[in-house]
Amino acid sequence: MDVLVKKFISFERKCDMIETVKGKIRMKFPIWGRFRSVFAVALMFVMAFCLTGCDLFDPNGKGHGNGDKPSDLLYEAIAEEDFLRAEGELVKNKKGETVILRGVNAGGLFVTENWMNGFRYLNATEDSPQVRDFRSISKVFNDRFGLAKTQDLWKAYQENWWSDIDFENCAAMGMNCIRLPFTYMTVDFDTVESYDNAGDYDFSMLDAFIQNAASYGMYTILDMHGAYGSQNGQDHSGEEMDNVTEVGFYTDQRMIGLTVDLWSALAEHYKDEPAVAGYDILNEPGEKAGLTTENHFAVFDKIYDAIREKDKDHIVIFESCWDGKDLPMPSRYGWENCMYSFHHYTSMSSGGQFTQHGQSWNEKIEGITKMNFGVPIYMGEFNNYNDPEQWTYVLELLNRLGWHWTSWTYKLNNTWGNSAWGIYLVIVERESDKVNARTDDYETILKKFSLLKTTEQTQKVDLGGRTLEDIMKEYCSAPMQTPLDAGEYKFYDSVTGHVLFADGTIPQLTVDRNAGQSVRVTYHSFGDGSVYLSMNGRYFTVAREGIRLGQESTASRFFPVQTEYGYAFVSCETCRYLRFDDAGRLHADGVTLDDSAIFITER
Repeated sequence: MDVLVKKFISFERKCDMIETVKGKIRMKFPIWGRFRSVFAVALMFVMAFCLTGCDLFDPNGKGHGNGDKPSDLLYEAIAEEDFLRAEGELVKNKKGETVILRGVNAGGLFVTENWMNGFRYLNATEDSPQVRDFRSISKVFNDRFGLAKTQDLWKAYQENWWSDIDFENCAAMGMNCIRLPFTYMTVDFDTVESYDNAGDYDFSMLDAFIQNAASYGMYTILDMHGAYGSQNGQDHSGEEMDNVTEVGFYTDQRMIGLTVDLWSALAEHYKDEPAVAGYDILNEPGEKAGLTTENHFAVFDKIYDAIREKDKDHIVIFESCWDGKDLPMPSRYGWENCMYSFHHYTSMSSGGQFTQHGQSWNEKIEGITKMNFGVPIYMGEFNNYNDPEQWTYVLELLNRLGWHWTSWTYKLNNTWGNSAWGIYLVIVERESDKVNARTDDYETILKKFSLLKTTEQTQKVDLGGRTLEDIMKEYCSAPMQTPLDAGEYKFYDSVTGHVLFADGTIPQLTVDRNAGQSVRVTYHSFGDGSVYLSMNGRYFTVAREGIRLGQESTASRFFPVQTEYGYAFVSCETCRYLRFDDAGRLHADGVTLDDSAIFITER
């Protein structure tokens, strides 16, 4: 696989990409990366020397330069030594290095959701059922155009929805992982018409995606978004059902068997592929967004056993609907080399609810960490809507915890305008511009598909003057943080050098270093990274007028945040930073890291 690339781009673009390379070095090689070696970056550019072509759906594609967008960055391709395994709560490659997976979902590529992929929802008529998911769209196409032309239509859609420019965009943001949602129909298309046709697998489209992502230095997580018969009855499984009683997957031995057989074949096919980070065996497995319980775990176990018969080495990913309590301890089933995945979408999507959004995330984190599963934790899907503060709070939180994450989603096609459901937007001005699977002729559908392509002019989500792309670039490339050790410290303000002391019940700064008092840092037992801060046996407590010292029963929790100069602290109650006012008193309402109190600690 040819992975060295050199093309000409603007100076500004080049500088952005150099920063991304440094970030990727820090993420993949955290110890060496802290030196931020300019030499390493320069060496990479000197080594870049070739131009290659790429076709996403050519399994022999080389992964660069299909003419959509210029590139001037050397990407270190995934190699055999990058093969990942779960070791305790960490993910490590064959070199023994810890790897944190950060990236995005390739939503809509292989399984459509009409609301985000440019298709019209069509109600049932006397002559036709509803058209609302991948399977029903495919059936209509089959009926109207025949199998060959239907497959050509989907190929055109997929090649426009995701091409070389999209791999490069992800890599340029510093991502090292893409979660790839697919369904059984992606590899077993004949089953669109009948499950009797199952078993004639074609993995070429998955192969091409994995190889091209790997050439840009990115792993792929294979995410079965839709099992045979649908594991959840949602449109994003490829088969939507009207109510929960129709979702019979977990008692349907035939559908379970077909799904187990498919995972067995996938494991056999990819067992030696280092660019596959893991197997996400069932997306959102609860019926119509219900909770996961024993009947789900039994199916998980069957799939796990089938995978392990073929593949002992890849990470197997188990998803909860929705919280920590909704997954078993892995030892109960003998699951090894595995990862637990969670999704989180808050109800605070309208903006102006920053604290409530942050508290929802804090509760989610707390509920998962206190289970102490002993395996790597992966936030496989989430969105923080159009609030840039929500994005920075959550991504910083996930990075601080050392969790793996992929946001939902990369690209959006809708009539809403600017929306952070995608990092990039293809705007449809009118509902009639979306594909009508029943009435649009073949050429019209192809034309509408051609408008889905990402170009240099594709709109980026703007979150009040800052793009989501820029936020992703910052947090995908951020180095792993070093936790603050529990213990006794003197806290010095990094700006003034003044030391913290207690004036009665009020912690504040003093110029008298001899008057400085020790702050005790104690980690909360939940293991979510939160701490108590106390002085003289009295605890920091968030109050309306500022931080006060109170009893243990009123103690507030804080998250330490490592910075270049020291540690900042985020209140778990306000989701804001501790900051000093002009009088040197602490408040828990700092909006950004720039206006927060940064403490230099001294034992």
